[in-house]
Amino acid sequence: MPRLDTAAPVRALLAAVLTLLGWGALPAPAAHAADPQGLSAPASFRVAPYGGKPRPDREKRILISYDRGVPRGTAHGSTLTMDVTDSSDVLRLKQYGNGCSGTDRKVVCRVGEAYDSWTDWAGALPRAAPGSKPGDEGELRVSFRTSEGELSRATTRVVVGGPVLALREQDTLRVGSGARTDVALGVRNTGELPADGFAVTTTVDDGLRPVHRSRSCTYLPHGGATTVTCRFPKTALRPGEEVYVKDWLRLDASETLMDSSFRTTVTLVGRGAENGGLDGSSRSTKDPTPPGTPRAGTGPALVPQVGTARAGSGKYSEDKDVWTKVRIANRPDYAVTSQLSAADDDSRRLRVGARNDGSGDPGGGLGGVSLTVTLPPGTDVRKEPMEEIDDDVFEPLCRHRGLTYTCPLSPPAPHESSTVDFEVRESGDGVTGKARAALKAADTSRDHADEDTTNNTRTFALFGADAHLVAADTESGPGTGVVVAWVCAGAAVLAGATLLVRRRVRGHR
Repeated sequence: MPRLDTAAPVRALLAAVLTLLGWGALPAPAAHAADPQGLSAPASFRVAPYGGKPRPDREKRILISYDRGVPRGTAHGSTLTMDVTDSSDVLRLKQYGNGCSGTDRKVVCRVGEAYDSWTDWAGALPRAAPGSKPGDEGELRVSFRTSEGELSRATTRVVVGGPVLALREQDTLRVGSGARTDVALGVRNTGELPADGFAVTTTVDDGLRPVHRSRSCTYLPHGGATTVTCRFPKTALRPGEEVYVKDWLRLDASETLMDSSFRTTVTLVGRGAENGGLDGSSRSTKDPTPPGTPRAGTGPALVPQVGTARAGSGKYSEDKDVWTKVRIANRPDYAVTSQLSAADDDSRRLRVGARNDGSGDPGGGLGGVSLTVTLPPGTDVRKEPMEEIDDDVFEPLCRHRGLTYTCPLSPPAPHESSTVDFEVRESGDGVTGKARAALKAADTSRDHADEDTTNNTRTFALFGADAHLVAADTESGPGTGVVVAWVCAGAAVLAGATLLVRRRVRGHR
């Protein structure tokens, strides 16, 4: 009796679940030459020319799989055969992994009842044969025989060389508060064969808003970000040529956020676009397709300018993703805050930290502001700020030498505060002097500098007539960026919580 094929229904069900969760669909099997009996191999694949420049990392692995719904880890009772004998003037094989034997023309591997060349350490990689040239083609014949004798076959067309698209890397962009900025696009073909066309996708984080709505592109808002995809299907690039688009992106900067970024990917379209390599995008759940329907722009089409690559015209990257950081000229105004209240056993609870009276929002991130608290002689520190480094594992948040504590803070958003808590009491000899708190921002560049540093230090009394205590029910206020866990001497119970770092999504004003 033939075995029931459960792979397709399971795959469809999983794809539906992922779609409902907003993770996007599984990779479409139509991109591969799939055998009805379960063997799948890419329709095409590119290899580096013999002795030439290696392919990008994302194209060095070929995806071959066999799945008939049998659980992975089943005993090695099947055989995988990869054969380039009929194309040996163009292709050879490089064996890898365990359980394989053969030559550079034919390799046979003992594998399990389910197989995946991305995860199973057994197989062979096609490579260019000596004497082959860019543009030469050959066939990789793949067969899979199960322990029950069922045979499946697939064929992959393998091309020597190919187009490789590289993106021009942008230096860190510095823009004014609320300013509109044009971003240029540069794409170079660093490969050995022509590219018929390409598409560029960029995800612009919150803090920047695309306002140039070209009909060459689609726009998909999601959360505080926007994904822009621009297609140039008729823009051919010969090896060594580059294309330049002057007004690819036009962005409006936030009037509050201080930092943002955008991530860009370039892909081939047309002939050779499907490579069957380890691109990463088709199998990653860390980078899901944003939900929603992209909308096409209605503005003028983008005009690409193609020319010969010029020496020194910028640094280009063949990485799958190219990140560009953006600094927006919005400035915070940090001010020291301190609050003293009564605690048990004649102790005092000291809450000290930073408040942001300015308009610049640093967007969180531990360590953006450093707080130094110097306690007067005669102070006994009963509890200090703690942070959770693992489940129910805590360690002191602050470095200290004697009675001077230096604590990292999450820089607060406008009109919010970030604080840490101490519990102190007088020692037997009594306290002499006052406490001092001082703030220091890590970013002192002009476009992000603290607007007013005169309020970055404060002195205050902890005990005696000069100490100002507030009622206990007024101690907890909104906007606290750091929540402190307490450790009592001789006690095993930890009360409090871990460090909380939040990124605020601020709209444009």
